[in-house]
Amino acid sequence: MKKLLLTFIMAVAVIAAKAVNATVYVQADEAPYLYGWFTVNAKETKINGAWPGKQLTQKVKKTNKNGEEIEFWCQTFSFEETSSFNIIFNNGNTSLMKQTGNITDIASDRYFTYDGATKYTDITEDFGVEIPDVEIQSVALLSDLNEWNGLAQLFTEVQKNAKYTYNLQLSDEEVEQIEGYYRFKIMVNSSAYLDWNTEGMTRNDPNSWLEEDLALGGGNIGMALDEIEARAFLFTMDFAGGKDIYQGWTLTIAEGTSGIYGIAYDPASRQQPRYNLAGQVVNDKYKGVVLIKGKKYIVK
Repeated sequence: MKKLLLTFIMAVAVIAAKAVNATVYVQADEAPYLYGWFTVNAKETKINGAWPGKQLTQKVKKTNKNGEEIEFWCQTFSFEETSSFNIIFNNGNTSLMKQTGNITDIASDRYFTYDGATKYTDITEDFGVEIPDVEIQSVALLSDLNEWNGLAQLFTEVQKNAKYTYNLQLSDEEVEQIEGYYRFKIMVNSSAYLDWNTEGMTRNDPNSWLEEDLALGGGNIGMALDEIEARAFLFTMDFAGGKDIYQGWTLTIAEGTSGIYGIAYDPASRQQPRYNLAGQVVNDKYKGVVLIKGKKYIVK
């Protein structure tokens, strides 16, 4: 009897531990649609109906830490089966859809702003609730050359305050295919895009030759390859952390060349960070092809 009672108490404790009660607050000019889901044992459960979800109807006013009263659209969720859930804000227009990326792991009240298109900001901490930094699981490069499908994976499991590098080398055939103009954007966590207009991203010098590409509706980053006379580039990305996917990024692209230099090189280059062809940092004992300041060398 005692064993049965103990088993029952443990089962109740497990269920209670998984329960989540949370209200999503979003500041927006027009009532957004909210699509949501959670996954338990590989089974996905929709929580606001099929895509694009339901348009929010309830409005409340909340006061932040600075004493400012802000009006929000909101919806409250309560589940016994899960410890967190995920949402997407969108405009509900199936013919001209605009949406955010996945906003994941909501386990308590959260506050957002939404621009009615693709950008959102998590402002929960303005209301006295501490939340963890977003976790970056993957970073991919999208361009004409991979048909914008994100198959060119750059990094996985990105850690805060770490540098990640990727060597992009374009063949003459590829340059001809894209008519000498390379356009791209970065996709994070298979859902959010870092592009020219990302407010939370810094584009470092000496990338004055990077420019906004308007050919595909704006937002893409572009470079005229023939003008800068380069075919190889070293992408470096820093992630300083943040409360949403868009914040805390620094993108630096070192202009290089498609040629491989001989084993003789400027001794000052020995003090520069060096990378192998996989974009990994290597030390001065590494033998083979290395990239130093965007140029290739053979070290024997």
